[in-house]
Amino acid sequence: MFLFLASFNMLVPEMNSYLDSLGGADYKWLILGLWAVSAGLMRPVSGKIADNISRKSVMYAGLIVSVAVTFIYPFFATVTGFLVLRLLHGFSTGLQPTGATALIADIIPQGRRGEAMGIFGVTFTLGYGLGAGWGSLVKQEFGMDGLFYCCGCLGIASLLLIPFIYENREIVKRYSAESGNVTLWDKVIPKWSEILGPEVWIPSVVMLLTASLAGIFMMTVPDYSAHLGYENKGYFWLTYMLVTIVIRLIAGKLTDRFGPRNNLLAACVFLIAAAVCMANVQTQAQFELCSVLYGLGSGLASPALFTWTADLSHPVHKGRGMATMFIALEFGILIGNAIAQYVYQNNPENFGETYYWGAMLSFLALIFLLVFKDKPQPVGESSLLDDGL
Repeated sequence: MFLFLASFNMLVPEMNSYLDSLGGADYKWLILGLWAVSAGLMRPVSGKIADNISRKSVMYAGLIVSVAVTFIYPFFATVTGFLVLRLLHGFSTGLQPTGATALIADIIPQGRRGEAMGIFGVTFTLGYGLGAGWGSLVKQEFGMDGLFYCCGCLGIASLLLIPFIYENREIVKRYSAESGNVTLWDKVIPKWSEILGPEVWIPSVVMLLTASLAGIFMMTVPDYSAHLGYENKGYFWLTYMLVTIVIRLIAGKLTDRFGPRNNLLAACVFLIAAAVCMANVQTQAQFELCSVLYGLGSGLASPALFTWTADLSHPVHKGRGMATMFIALEFGILIGNAIAQYVYQNNPENFGETYYWGAMLSFLALIFLLVFKDKPQPVGESSLLDDGL
């Protein structure tokens, strides 16, 4: 997971300036927007495959797509070609993480899910933080083509590790037979009832709102960094990474002790503070303080959201539950990117208003948590559960 995330997050700090060089400054929001759309559309399919064929199969598919697209980037150096590849690249993130998180959810004991998701979440943080931090350095040394090829090599390294992952496929085989999914079509193409997991709607709404702030950060931080005089436009993410790693290891255990909801309430407070801080940045020191606050909020939120989703997901529909949560993530990022493009307009004077919008979205997540209470979800009768699987 670390290598996979690093392989495409290395591109993030340099994507805005690269698109500027191609003459596409007005399309920056589509860099992550198109990626989020294709990833979101692929989630129901990846969840169905993970639940009916195998968890690892969607990991293989995601990495193969990612590696192929990354090596093709240098040959499509036009605005249209680049945006088409961003759309295709999103399919990889609609596949691989669904299988990986379902695998993790399969093996975690109920009472330690927060701790395990916190540890697993560290790989997300490292992949994003180090990937973004390395991206500008690699580009400065080897140019954009070198950056694309480096990302592709990291993807290959991740792909080569999958055969060593153990997967107990018995529960998948039993569920597939019991549900009547015999043909390949039945195992791959989701029915309407299988696209979203209604049992995980509350954490998914929270994910949608908090991910919208993430979309604003992801789109504007590279330009904000350049505006403040940073040569390495991934420096913000390096600081964020260090803070998030520490807090995630603690946050996982706090989630097990106090519950996901309470952790998310605290996370929303930090996210609001981070957005307000970003709206008023004048110096690099203030910028780095915002990174710390955002790292605290994100580090608290992630294990809680993953744990809550795993807790509420149907035991034999882990893939669907995780896919629903990731759909909310991707469409949240899309919303954040659209807001940032509309408000920011490539004008540094608009950073403040842009981040106040982000603060409002996190405040809505806070209010939602206070108003809506989850109820235990009844689990349908299943011989899988009777057999202890």
